[in-house]
Amino acid sequence: MSQFIPENELEVSLEKARSGRLAMADFVKVFVESDVAVPSGREIMADGSGFQPLLFDKEQVKMVACFTAKERIESFVSLAPYCLVIKGIEFLRRIPPGYGVVVNPGQPVGFDISPEGLSQIVRDFV
Repeated sequence: MSQFIPENELEVSLEKARSGRLAMADFVKVFVESDVAVPSGREIMADGSGFQPLLFDKEQVKMVACFTAKERIESFVSLAPYCLVIKGIEFLRRIPPGYGVVVNPGQPVGFDISPEGLSQIVRDFV
């Protein structure tokens, strides 16, 4: 697997959190305040309509994909040629109940947020 070279402050924080140099709560704060790239199979209109997320199944839970940098989407462009760049908290607020999030699928550095963890983050960052 290729080496992960951080492209932005969010990715620097992600690496620090993974190596224990940044508390997970501090990383979550950076994540919700940062821009994330959300791939879509259809063009996304200004009102949000048309959004067709890239979904993965993990242990029978639907997981919506997002990426910490737009450049990381490359391997999924054939499935999701459109992209919405949005603040992390706004993205998380739009995820339906029962869905989780997979961050950076196919990349050497990423993580999952369970549906329960997702609702807790959204509740904590109102």
